[in-house]
Amino acid sequence: VLDACGAPTAAWARFDDEAAALAHLETVGAPIVVKADGLAAGKGVVVAESPAQAAEAIRGVFASGLGADASGDVSLVLEEKLEGEELSYFVLTDGVSARPIGSAQDHKRAFDGDQGPNTGGMGAYAPAPLLTEALEKQILAEIIEPVIAEMARRGAPYRGVLYAGLMVKDDRASVIEFNARFGDPEAQILAMRMTSDMAQAIAACAEPRPSGAPELAALDVAFGAGAAMTVVLAAKGYPGPYAKGEKIGGLSEAETDPAVKIFHAGTKAEGGDIVSNGGRVLNVTASGATLREARDRAYAAVDKIDWPGSFHRRDIGWRALKG
Repeated sequence: VLDACGAPTAAWARFDDEAAALAHLETVGAPIVVKADGLAAGKGVVVAESPAQAAEAIRGVFASGLGADASGDVSLVLEEKLEGEELSYFVLTDGVSARPIGSAQDHKRAFDGDQGPNTGGMGAYAPAPLLTEALEKQILAEIIEPVIAEMARRGAPYRGVLYAGLMVKDDRASVIEFNARFGDPEAQILAMRMTSDMAQAIAACAEPRPSGAPELAALDVAFGAGAAMTVVLAAKGYPGPYAKGEKIGGLSEAETDPAVKIFHAGTKAEGGDIVSNGGRVLNVTASGATLREARDRAYAAVDKIDWPGSFHRRDIGWRALKG
């Protein structure tokens, strides 16, 4: 679709055969991005800096069946590594028009300084200072609007949330990926900032529209001033093996600040306690007049949570805050 509508993206090739993928790797070399071609819970991407690392990732996808389809078939994409800074950009679309609903930047790597393995996301903040007026115009004109038009041309108009994962260099964006969802942990910070009715906005994308729902183009989609940040508390060992069933305390104390909301991602109630039940377990989210204020509130809440079996990054927002 991106190629058909001329949207900027990385050079790529798809393979359903391990030997063919390895042969292509010998031709193009590294760095290169290895992507499982299917659902992989946010863990299907390896940014390989060397041919040996890329070959290991290729063999790993085929050996593990990561991203396999309903028939059990496995395929992957080998993609040019784009340089720059990542940006998440969100729109709602009814298949014809697009309404921007915000930008964000997330942190995929497990540890501070963007070190360690890729995860489903260890934290995020919004809005993204990287998004200038000129950049947003380029994103809409060269990516969002052409993609929506191309989908309609194919007789498969796309309706709903379109989440563009972008790489920005020299104030120009290229597509890394699209998601047909709000994103996690991006959804949490979008929800904290949105002041208009999110349900009404989603209904305006639907076809047929519920009775009385306004068209998307006529809808007021509004966000409050200020910023929001979310910090993910994950189980030690994530994104690898991790323990479950560990008691989590201090949650009520952490939410005494009205600007703080804790979104539960991998918990369950057990015997009157809240216990861990996943890899990424809690999203501690805060809003503020500035990003620094949102960060300070989020980490103040994190520090009130009693869960020795967890870990989290302490540098969410470092790019925007320069530290």
